[in-house]
Amino acid sequence: MQRLVVPTLILVFVMLVGGQFLRSSAEGMHEQQPRPPSAAAAEPSGFAAAETVLERDSSGQFLLEARVNGEEAQFIVDTGADIVALAPAEAERLGIDVAADDYQPILRTASGVGKGAPVRLDRFELGEEELRDVGAVVVEGLGVNLLGQSVLRRLGRVELQGDRMVIEHR
Repeated sequence: MQRLVVPTLILVFVMLVGGQFLRSSAEGMHEQQPRPPSAAAAEPSGFAAAETVLERDSSGQFLLEARVNGEEAQFIVDTGADIVALAPAEAERLGIDVAADDYQPILRTASGVGKGAPVRLDRFELGEEELRDVGAVVVEGLGVNLLGQSVLRRLGRVELQGDRMVIEHR
């Protein structure tokens, strides 16, 4: 039984994190454009309430808009990601400078080793919630931003209810 668990966990990790690298590589490293946010995700002001409800979009993702260091950015909520992951072009647009030699091998994917540059976000705003000094990583070849546990665990409890994601604020 244990022999099946480890390969399954590796496959889940690759599907959650590595899938973005595979798609980027397959498209010749072209930027992927985020899909338009769902109506629920388009209203980040709900973050001031006791809970936030996001509806799954037509692609099966939970999207939300946030502000990073005062600039708007769209994220796919990824409960399996340990940290916020930024696409290089988005990081640059948000004023986060990453030099080529800042990238280190930090991820294993089906297509090989993924490289990322650890960064700190001064401010991360979701509606009226403001988080300071948020851990993040700029991931080489990533085409979309991922909202991971470095933000989600600071907000509160996250629960999936079918096609809804409920974030209960602390």
